[in-house]
Amino acid sequence: MIKWFADDTKLTTEKGKENNVLLFGGVVVDENAEKEIIELLKTVKRKYTYEDLPIKWNFKDLKNTYKEQGKSDDYKLMLEKSYEWRREIFEKSLNINYKIIISCLERYPSEKKLNTIKDKLINISFSQALMRVGMYAKMRDFKQNFEIILDWPEGSNPKPFNNEYYYAFNKGKSANNVSYHSGKLSDLKFNQSLYFTKCTHSSVLQFSDLIIGATKDYILKTIYRDYKNSLGYELTELIIKKYNGYPNKIIEYGLNYSPKNDNYEKVKLEIKNAVQQCITAITADSTTSESNRNC
Repeated sequence: MIKWFADDTKLTTEKGKENNVLLFGGVVVDENAEKEIIELLKTVKRKYTYEDLPIKWNFKDLKNTYKEQGKSDDYKLMLEKSYEWRREIFEKSLNINYKIIISCLERYPSEKKLNTIKDKLINISFSQALMRVGMYAKMRDFKQNFEIILDWPEGSNPKPFNNEYYYAFNKGKSANNVSYHSGKLSDLKFNQSLYFTKCTHSSVLQFSDLIIGATKDYILKTIYRDYKNSLGYELTELIIKKYNGYPNKIIEYGLNYSPKNDNYEKVKLEIKNAVQQCITAITADSTTSESNRNC
């Protein structure tokens, strides 16, 4: 079984304005990677609290959860040490075989309030990410079934996701009649239905939440050059080779940004620079290892 665990978040490209970019995505894992991620999170959590308590990028969201479990002191410790445990998780995840697929959708300027077209935008952002998951499956000719697992949607409204998945699975098109290059998901051994669970109950969804939170910071720092020092930016660079499409097609398949405006070009260039740094570091490590073997 191959699984894509996905969640969403939002950001604004104009400081002080309403959020106008939706990010949707997460990690693709096989059964071994899923188990390894679960064990990694348990190992790190044990240093601060119970291994079964949840974590998120925006850890402050979990204050009441820890309070209900009588773990307010643990919450304070984890909040204080959030840089340390987030970095440790990202660094150690490099040894796990997973891929990241995230789509960023920037809405066109409009007088309409976000909440009036929210479902439509969610539908489109989910569609753009799901199309890339379909292509990921098609290019690898998986023999196992493919399962989609989403965090329970905000507002308890799964309709935009269920609607999009119905069209993708049965017709190979989006709900807006855009063809999937992968063809029908039913032909790629995707399960007939997608699934929802709570992030607080799923370690891999928590891991996806960390990644999409870091990606949000990466986009913000890319758009706003004066953005504060960003751990998320650093961690995204650290795991850049985990994005689908690495090294040359991340912007198409792994960290997509649409439409192709000035922000798209900024993100594309930033990814290119991060990839080049990653390749340079790998080459340097290989050269050092070869020199050591020759000593």
